[in-house]
Amino acid sequence: MVVSINDVAEKAGVAVSTVSKVLNNYPNVSEATRTKVMNAVNELNYVPNLIASALSSKNNRRVALIIFINNQRQAIDEINMKYLFGAFDRAKELNIEVVPIFSNLIENMDEQELIRYFRSQSINGIIIYSLSKEHHEFLKLIDRKEFNVVVVDAPIHNEKTSSVMVDHFNGQYDVAKKTISEIDCRNVLYIAGGREGFVTEMRLGGIMKLRDEMGFDLEIEYCDFSEKEAYKIVLEKGDNYDVIVCASDLMAIGAVNALKKLDVFHIVCGYDGITLLGYIPFLMNTVKQDFFNVSQMAIDEMNRLLEGEAGRNVVADYEITVVRYEEVIC
Repeated sequence: MVVSINDVAEKAGVAVSTVSKVLNNYPNVSEATRTKVMNAVNELNYVPNLIASALSSKNNRRVALIIFINNQRQAIDEINMKYLFGAFDRAKELNIEVVPIFSNLIENMDEQELIRYFRSQSINGIIIYSLSKEHHEFLKLIDRKEFNVVVVDAPIHNEKTSSVMVDHFNGQYDVAKKTISEIDCRNVLYIAGGREGFVTEMRLGGIMKLRDEMGFDLEIEYCDFSEKEAYKIVLEKGDNYDVIVCASDLMAIGAVNALKKLDVFHIVCGYDGITLLGYIPFLMNTVKQDFFNVSQMAIDEMNRLLEGEAGRNVVADYEITVVRYEEVIC
């Protein structure tokens, strides 16, 4: 028997329009109503007709762009904007429709709710930027292999999933080695990102390899990519180290301003190559990533997956450099 939206509404005891709002994740629906509707959907095994027809269409090329919002960042999120612009640019060339979805819209959904939400939007491809280990429901979604997925900055791939990122292990190793080699360094403060981040883990591996090779003392502090937290940590203990290595430019900017407050100078290096580095009063080594190009590469990988090819790991280039003011105002 074919189950209709009317059947769901009748079983849940609500209007058809309410069922539609729940399935499309409208915010103005109570949790009690949402639960009743979703229970009815599950019991009846309901799949909307428009979804079924969209999924069966060989021409369906609608891709969600999942952007995780980090409220700890104290500056405009240049990285995510470049990701979006890169995706829009390449998707237009490849005739792929992209739909940006910010994490605050879906952060409380479990695995099944995510699946229903994406299907309700006729999505058959998902690009996830900055996936971390704490995003459990997305990791389960990837394991199910129901959607074509590209993850940016996570070392995960399977038959239907590709990863795209720079080599963060070697990137962190290279920038730290270039910076530390400039002085007689005995101890290093390393300011890491989030404890559950795949990127954090890879970059930590790079700095620890360098420590083992060069023999300096290493202290690690986690600041979750927050400029404010990095500022506080360096204000508290930054005077005790020869070099401060930061796993992001924003944290490096926080570190520099804390050292200025302490009226001391220590060498600091960052990671990412964002525009804001051009506005600090001295040059700082960083790992420059081309986020626009990385996102274009992610769209290219999605195009491969949509055409039936298998997932794989794709490595993008990076550059150890400094960001000059003259470059950012061009």
